Amino acid sequence: MQTPLCARSILPALALALASCDPGDDVVVTHPDRPPIAPFDECTVQTAREAATSASHVPPCSALDYDVPPSSGTHYAQWAAFGSYDEPVPWGFLVHALEHGAIVLSYRCEVGADCTEIRETLQAIVDARPRDSLCRDEAPLRYVLAPAPDLAWPIAVLAWEHAYTATCLDRPSIEAFFAAHYAGAPENTCASGVDLSSSGWCS
Repeated sequence: MQTPLCARSILPALALALASCDPGDDVVVTHPDRPPIAPFDECTVQTAREAATSASHVPPCSALDYDVPPSSGTHYAQWAAFGSYDEPVPWGFLVHALEHGAIVLSYRCEVGADCTEIRETLQAIVDARPRDSLCRDEAPLRYVLAPAPDLAWPIAVLAWEHAYTATCLDRPSIEAFFAAHYAGAPENTCASGVDLSSSGWCS
């Protein structure tokens, strides 16, 4: 189980399910004073840790069965190049980036919604981080920012074995999670990954 509490089993519109799920161990739930993102009616921020059960590699674009959002697990032999993307990046590439110490910042944009503020705030959080001494000029920081339409939460920020999920945009808690877990994975490297966005990744 990779997804915090039982969000993976709820439909996005069922915001009340967040209050009824038992978060279990290694989970912290807070309610910052921030406006919720529709269709949710309460700001809920959850952080969770779950030990990795696998770090195996499979060929890129193989079928993978994740609890979304995944913070570890079997993943593709290639990882996503660090940076920001306008379109979704398959989870298998993202999980491998997590294994290299990256932070993945993802968001779900409802049909017809304007997600400019969410994306710009997440990018501003990245831009405010100090340069990574392991990285070259083309990738000064290990992160991937991309939309993720299969999220049950509006926002998910991930590190290896750690997940942050939220029904609101709370910059301080995202920044704290980023700082606490950046470069904390078993393979601490800034080696260049792949950007297959121009070809549709796995299409």
